[in-house]
Amino acid sequence: MIPDSLRQQLAPVIKHHFWILAVLVPLVLVPALFVAKGQLKGKIDQERATIDGHVSALNAVRSEPDHPNDAWSKAFESQSQAIREEMMGEWQAFWESQQPLRKWPVALKPDFLERIKEVESNSGKQLGLQALQRYQNTVPDLVRGLPERMGCEEMMSGQDENFGGGGPGRGPGLPAGRGFEGDDDDPAASRSLDPLVWKAEDQKRLFMSFAWSKTPTTTQVLLAQEELWVYGLFCDAIKRMNEGAKGAFDAAITSVDELAVGYPAAEEKPGGQGAGRILGLRQAVAGSGMEGLDDGLPPMDPGMGRPQGGMLEGRPTHPRFSAGGGLEEGPGMPGGRFGPSGRGPASGEGMDGEGEEQGPVLTFDDMLKQWIYVDFEGHPLTATELATVPDAQMVHLMPFVLRVEMDQRQLDRLLVELAGSPIPIDVRQVRINPSSQGMGGEGFGGGGFPALAGNREEGGAMMGERRRRAFDMTVELRGTVGLATPPNPSVFGETGSDEAAADEGGGA
Repeated sequence: MIPDSLRQQLAPVIKHHFWILAVLVPLVLVPALFVAKGQLKGKIDQERATIDGHVSALNAVRSEPDHPNDAWSKAFESQSQAIREEMMGEWQAFWESQQPLRKWPVALKPDFLERIKEVESNSGKQLGLQALQRYQNTVPDLVRGLPERMGCEEMMSGQDENFGGGGPGRGPGLPAGRGFEGDDDDPAASRSLDPLVWKAEDQKRLFMSFAWSKTPTTTQVLLAQEELWVYGLFCDAIKRMNEGAKGAFDAAITSVDELAVGYPAAEEKPGGQGAGRILGLRQAVAGSGMEGLDDGLPPMDPGMGRPQGGMLEGRPTHPRFSAGGGLEEGPGMPGGRFGPSGRGPASGEGMDGEGEEQGPVLTFDDMLKQWIYVDFEGHPLTATELATVPDAQMVHLMPFVLRVEMDQRQLDRLLVELAGSPIPIDVRQVRINPSSQGMGGEGFGGGGFPALAGNREEGGAMMGERRRRAFDMTVELRGTVGLATPPNPSVFGETGSDEAAADEGGGA
């Protein structure tokens, strides 16, 4: 299809096309071959680097002494077991360090002491009826021994006039013949008094919590004795503070207004949040009852400016601290029902609808454990939380409140005395001259706290109480006492070595 005019011109090309192509083809293909080869080499190098990276990662894992395989698993379990054993050793040492505290009174007789050891070593065992009744009959005498242990007169028993009121020269908290005679400013008045007085109202409050009208349960006996051990700690500390005092004029502590541990000392809002605190402008206006002055102020923080007694709104009922400490059945007694948190009735009263949502039924022993311990932030623990919170498995933090009249120059010595106790006493708050509103407001169990602050005259002196010295002040200490629990390997996931811990005994 080549035109005739071009055929003659292309004839030489056609004749010699082989040689022409032999020259042109290498000139085109050789450069293209070099370009393709370079691209292929780059791709090969890239893939080789990727493979070398994976090989290096595998070699790094292979070079580890304990990489995740059977050997690694064994090494990991070995180290975990070593940590568990170390923690168990510390727990065991902590438990053994508190054995001097956990001594049962010899007044309970040898057979009771043998039986209680069996109960402590096996939480499933229970005291017999005879042993329970013996403790019920003995515990009032044990409580009456606390004032003597503190170094003051026992005013828990006797005639009613010993618990305040009535008669000239006698006021609340002082028995007959123990008040002032004459003017409060008479220096001889303070010299005629004993170095220390433990308010009769508080003594009676303590005594009534141990005055049981029904035979206690084994759990109640264990918990009550634990309280007595802690009360004894503070009694001994106060007695050491006044050691060597010849009278009220040179005593470090002259009056114990309140001493409470466990349930009575638990605060729904630990640290005094709410009543008795420094208020902001809106809280001050709200408390003054002057409406219209708070316009334009920022919203008030929840929980602030609450009425007196508001701190106890969520307090659950406790069998030992309601109805005067008796064990009579009633609302919240055995068979009562509490909400899911255990902090109030769930009967439907005050609830929307018909109150279908019912909390679990708490046993009597469960109710005895309500709010007697707190967590590390000071919040009270319910019976359910006590059995499930991990921290509560190793140590029980029992709250306390100690309110005294003392020489302010001796405050540091009191704090050192408590801090140096072999049983950990953590003072978390020191209140100086606290007002009566800061004492908790409404009473626990619906019965009301005793009026420990007394009535004050216009001059500020307490009616019927000893004259305050120049350096006297009211000090209120709040904190926790760390009580060891029996070592239990099952807390760390060990189920086969429980018998080893059982040999050391158990506690409440």
